[in-house]
Amino acid sequence: MLREAVILYETEAAATTRLRAHGYAAEIAAEIAVYLAQATDLPAYIPQIAAALGAEGIAVRFAELDELPVLLAELAEAGAETLLWNVTDGIRFYRGAAIPALAHLLGLPRFGAPAAAQHLCQDKFASLALAASAGLPCPPTRLLEGGTVLAELGGALGPGPFFVKPNTLGAKLGIFADSRCATLAEAGVRAARLWDRYADRAVVQPFVAGADVRVSFLDTGGTFRGQLGIHRLAADPRGETGGAFLTMRDNETLSGARDTEGGRGGFGTARPAAFVPRLDDLRADPAMARAVAAIEDAAERLARLLGLADLFAMDFRLGADRGVTFLEFEVCPAVTIYDFQTYLQEAHGMALGPALARAFRTAHARSRGRTAA
Repeated sequence: MLREAVILYETEAAATTRLRAHGYAAEIAAEIAVYLAQATDLPAYIPQIAAALGAEGIAVRFAELDELPVLLAELAEAGAETLLWNVTDGIRFYRGAAIPALAHLLGLPRFGAPAAAQHLCQDKFASLALAASAGLPCPPTRLLEGGTVLAELGGALGPGPFFVKPNTLGAKLGIFADSRCATLAEAGVRAARLWDRYADRAVVQPFVAGADVRVSFLDTGGTFRGQLGIHRLAADPRGETGGAFLTMRDNETLSGARDTEGGRGGFGTARPAAFVPRLDDLRADPAMARAVAAIEDAAERLARLLGLADLFAMDFRLGADRGVTFLEFEVCPAVTIYDFQTYLQEAHGMALGPALARAFRTAHARSRGRTAA
């Protein structure tokens, strides 16, 4: 029986301090730590989560990741009655992906993706290679370390334009207004900048004109496809590139948005919003039926291949021809911000706390099965 949920998170402050110790300049360390804005916004939801879990007879404990070493013996003693969830992920710049492996070591049920998927999602090139092997529509991709080409996937990149982004960093970090470039020579310059600035490899892909589509999933006990949220993020001309694609500067404002009505969370109060996000449910548009079917099929195949469960997100690009391209997946989507909050209300008809209470019960029941051994 599930008696306690332990929710572990990494803060911006802790990440910034650690990155500084590894030689990153203060500005760059703080920039990378912005990814952890969900931990900054989490305290506002603690009363709601605690009340909802308490109503189900589940105690809850929130702890910073750095507190985990002193908690390990206590958690091991608790055994199968305690569920672990890492709100934040990462294997290099961030460290939350250590939790599923530790849970397995201690024999504790976990909430979220298995350790292998937690690590894989931090490598866009490897993720795309595996997704392509399962038949997902993936873009041709080149992996560079500085100016050196390390690997290529999916054939020729084509005549351009091209798009360059970090291989490891997420949340639009390292994506600037000039990340779309006309030639491979320019793409090489952008890749070298990413290596110099972040010590991160870069992926180069053909630029797909169109819109970003976010696929959200939380398992509260329904069918897989019935619990998928598929939303297009409407382009806004007030963005740094006029809506062509989202940049790091755009994302700093969006990460603080609790909803699509202009509400701002703890992270967002310190950053002015460039624009209020607008999400369009693709299922509500009959003209998008084929695109929705393609996304549902791709999401289901990838989730089964990687063992994704409980909670995850995927990103696709919807082209002007309504074709879809898979870009990446995420094991720790920010449950505190506008896209996931919209998804919860539309797909589950619940706020975050009650939805998590039901999802925790579902995950805990599954954790006693053979596939969790």
